[in-house]
Amino acid sequence: MEFAQHVKSSVNIVSVVGESVRLKKRGADNYVGLCPFHNEKTPSFNVNERLQIYKCFGCGKGGDVFNFVMEMQGLSFPEALEMIAERHGIPVPAKRGGEPADAETKLRAAVYRIHELAQDLFRKQLLGTPGAPVRAYLDKRGVAAETQERFGLGFSLDAGSSLLKVLDREGMQRDQMEASGLILRRHEGDGYFDRFRGRLMFPIHNERGKVVAFAGRALRDDQQAKYLNSSETVIYKKNSVLYNLHRAKEAVRRENRALLVEGYMDVIGVDRAGVSLAVASCGTSLTAQQARMIRRHAETVIVNFDGDQAGQSAAERSVEILLEQDLRVRVLTLPEGLDPDEFCTRHGGDRYRELLGRSPDYYFWLAERVREKHDTRTAEGRVAAFQELVPAINLLRDKIKRVSLANELAEHLGVEPGLVLEYFRRSASERRNEPLVISTDDVLSPGERVLLGLFLESEAARNELLADAVALARADQLPSCPVLEALDAVVRQEEGFRFAAVEGRLEAKDRELLSRIVFSPDRYGWTIDDGRQAIEALQRQGWQRHYRAVARDIAGAEREGNHAKALELLRKKKDLEAVGRRIGGLPQTLAVKNA
Repeated sequence: MEFAQHVKSSVNIVSVVGESVRLKKRGADNYVGLCPFHNEKTPSFNVNERLQIYKCFGCGKGGDVFNFVMEMQGLSFPEALEMIAERHGIPVPAKRGGEPADAETKLRAAVYRIHELAQDLFRKQLLGTPGAPVRAYLDKRGVAAETQERFGLGFSLDAGSSLLKVLDREGMQRDQMEASGLILRRHEGDGYFDRFRGRLMFPIHNERGKVVAFAGRALRDDQQAKYLNSSETVIYKKNSVLYNLHRAKEAVRRENRALLVEGYMDVIGVDRAGVSLAVASCGTSLTAQQARMIRRHAETVIVNFDGDQAGQSAAERSVEILLEQDLRVRVLTLPEGLDPDEFCTRHGGDRYRELLGRSPDYYFWLAERVREKHDTRTAEGRVAAFQELVPAINLLRDKIKRVSLANELAEHLGVEPGLVLEYFRRSASERRNEPLVISTDDVLSPGERVLLGLFLESEAARNELLADAVALARADQLPSCPVLEALDAVVRQEEGFRFAAVEGRLEAKDRELLSRIVFSPDRYGWTIDDGRQAIEALQRQGWQRHYRAVARDIAGAEREGNHAKALELLRKKKDLEAVGRRIGGLPQTLAVKNA
């Protein structure tokens, strides 16, 4: 059997694709996931295990396991074949003639080889006599020898030709050296010299673990640029590589979350703290392509950049890109303005992991920052605070998530959700910022909208969820209660579901409300799972209203000096908090306090 066919029949495309795409099984042979080749929020990427093929119905890309690896990694067919064989323990036959198939493949192979030789040299120089001061520097920063080895740290000598000499001995050609970006041609006269000189070296790997670039940290005050990074080459594109992803991706996929930090030492610092989820962009701002790389492995990203103004500004830019890729974002801001590496060195891994676990959702983190800028004791201040959050909310790609979040944040700030829904629905669909105009015409929460639209369309949804929705609406006196009761009555008392029968049971104002749902563009496309989530959201909102009411009653009883009533209400508040933790309704600040 031809070697390529042997490899193809020996590997499972699901496992190969699954290293880069989170797949969910759908049917006996099919798997689906988000396409890694274009940006999408609804999975259209399909893998068929029986036929061993993939197809994206969004961008049209498809093929077999070789096509996938070639497209994903930017490899030629021989490189993809060899990579798949090596990863699956299949011996690769000796090459005939010794020459790669084409000039580009030959150059890529040479550049990979040059990076391997450079990595070996930098490691030897760190471990040798010239590297003693650098090892002392790393020891002072808490980077032990085993960590240095794990991350492949090295040292480039001040002399400008140590790597050049090694490459000459290995028979590498000068045009290949120059193409690697590690050897530069002199501007004046003939000759070449090493790009990296007198620096602590960080190897940068691609997602399959091959060294494709380096970053060199300055060790003296007179060195220009604190960090010097490799230029782009035939094997390295900055916007498509994340530092440490090849090590972190297994843990990231297992925990369904990644930690995004700002620098190479931050990655190493949190790894020493026992957090193996960290990645960083390689000396540049985060790109959409890098965000998509993260999303292939996890749904949540915790952003922990430096505490100074530059770090916080970089964090804000990164958050926007992550949200545009439909990732859930949490933000960790460390005390004292420390960066992750400094914090772990000073306070230890246990404290860092504790703060990491308590990092708030980005929107609630942002809401607290906005709250500090406005007087939320007044209605105008609360509306102004909410209006400042709207541009960030609009970064969410998913329409359901946008309207649900708008409602939650309005509740969090004390703005009546029904009063902002009409504005937000318009601004979210048009994706523009407008002055906040409050309307009382639409008083339904997003959850009520989902349920009413779903019940009008789906018999299965009515059978499963309608009774729970009616009970919630009655308990919390929701605006949708009359319509839900009418729906329930028609389902229980009549054969077949008729819209006219529902409408005939309603008063004029409730018929108007139902008409808004019927003609709303948001009505179609709801699923039963959307309905279940809406029920859960309404449960949380009802609990939050009840909780706030009890808190107000406690304050009133204390002002009146009614200690017996205050004590009784405090017991009730404690019971409510237990319920809140169970249903996920406990306010963010209190949940953190009681964690």
